[in-house]
Amino acid sequence: MNCDMEHMPTVGIMGQIMHLSMKKATQLFDKFDLKPSQAGILFMLNKSGGLSQREMAKFMNVTPPSITNTIQKMEKMDYIRRSPDEKDQRIMRLSLTEKGEACLKNIKTVAAEMDEQIFSGLSQEEKLLMRRLLLQMRDNLMEIS
Repeated sequence: MNCDMEHMPTVGIMGQIMHLSMKKATQLFDKFDLKPSQAGILFMLNKSGGLSQREMAKFMNVTPPSITNTIQKMEKMDYIRRSPDEKDQRIMRLSLTEKGEACLKNIKTVAAEMDEQIFSGLSQEEKLLMRRLLLQMRDNLMEIS
């Protein structure tokens, strides 16, 4: 089916971009036996130094129960570990294992490939503007959530 892109709503174009980028990310992460959501968890743990499952769910914009299965799989794959919080034993803290830390190089490689493909043909100024606009759109949507 051929769609008239001139009259497609912006949200439709954004949907196509998300679908295509997730499809490409899935293909690239497949080489490393990772899913994009798992890569996101490893990336967030690396940046934060460790989070509770609830904090991770908030960062990933999902409910805590919906992230449980992914965390359990990643623990079995030895990418992350869970350990009790020092101050509150009821809270389990997530942290990277050595294997998880080593995997970050692969995540950065995929991210660089994705950026190269997505921003091909754009100047540095256009890339920076696009990033600023995307962050503003995300913030706008978070305000109404």
